[in-house]
Amino acid sequence: MTSYMLAACVVFGLVAVGEVISYLTKAVVPSMAGALILYLILIWCGMPQTYPETAGFTTMGDMAFYMLCVGVGTGVAPGEYVKNLKSVIMALVSVIVALIFTVGIGGLIFGLDTMVAGAGACCGGGAISGIATISQLNKLDLVALIGVPTIMIVTVDPIGQPIASFILRKYAKKLNAEDAYLLQKVAKVEDKQEVRLTKRGDAYGSPENPSPFFPAWLPSELDHNGVVLLEMALAVWGAVALESVTGMSAFLWCFLIGILGCLFGAFRLYLFDERANSSGFLTVLIIGYLLTSMNGLTPQAVISVLPSIVALIVLSAVGLGLGGYISGKFFGYDPILSAAAGVGIMFLFPGISIVSTEVSARAARNEEERKFIYGQIAPSMYIMGNTGFLFGLLFTVTVLLPMLAR
Repeated sequence: MTSYMLAACVVFGLVAVGEVISYLTKAVVPSMAGALILYLILIWCGMPQTYPETAGFTTMGDMAFYMLCVGVGTGVAPGEYVKNLKSVIMALVSVIVALIFTVGIGGLIFGLDTMVAGAGACCGGGAISGIATISQLNKLDLVALIGVPTIMIVTVDPIGQPIASFILRKYAKKLNAEDAYLLQKVAKVEDKQEVRLTKRGDAYGSPENPSPFFPAWLPSELDHNGVVLLEMALAVWGAVALESVTGMSAFLWCFLIGILGCLFGAFRLYLFDERANSSGFLTVLIIGYLLTSMNGLTPQAVISVLPSIVALIVLSAVGLGLGGYISGKFFGYDPILSAAAGVGIMFLFPGISIVSTEVSARAARNEEERKFIYGQIAPSMYIMGNTGFLFGLLFTVTVLLPMLAR
């Protein structure tokens, strides 16, 4: 029992230090990346590698990660995908161009296996896709490649966020120069469109009732804590069952079930982050699960893949940005914004929220302009991020990775 408690304290301590690192670096180094890097350093210095497993995080961490994928699916109301269909197509173009750059061009130079192993973490979904890649590599018995997505997980946020932030600042400065928020204020016409309400008084398409067609199945007062954990657990169970029938990754099914649950009224928005009231503990389980996958990494293994990591980051950033820029120009969007949203696919959440919030706050001259700039930035960033995650998982974890095992 003592060893179990000590192991749990060590894992919680790693996560806590990761939070401190994130705070001190103003989220340039995300908390998860800080915890992973610290763990690597400690095991290389001789710390036992058995702590995460002894603490019992291995099995539950796997479950918690599937729950996170369900939660990502509940991050955007289903109707927003239809309203922003062009952003969905732009995300698809961005991911395809990024995969052509990384797997196509990069594969010729650094090897197809290595580039495919890292593509999930940098071409659609960031750390979440990276964890899905590690899980899939374990299932396919391709453990020699685990070092690539592991290192990508700890680099996509610190590198991708500043790139997207830099591009977004250019877009924000453009809005400043045009006094866009003042022009909108003058031209604004009162919207008299009637809002449809459920019998409970919630607007259709709102966080309390994300479905545009059906009322939520449960009262809002009941849809919290243990009930939400059960909802996500049932979604995970269904996703794993569907994987065995269809062959499509359970991670992808979790995401789709999250969207469909919102569409038909079974789920409300933000299940993982807000309604479960357990996101902190579930995140610790996920990090603990991820730590066990890093035990085989040696300094030599990390050094040997560094050139490939640099290539993956550069090629994916260029591919996502270029894909977003070209498709944005084609659809009549501001190409600077669409390029930034394309790069945002690299790191997904919570990076998208952090970048959008910080750029709008720093670029605005007052609170009214801050809200306006955020309103211009956030929809494209969120929609392209979510759908880019979907396409990235589909192409890498479901299609490309199984090809390596043949």
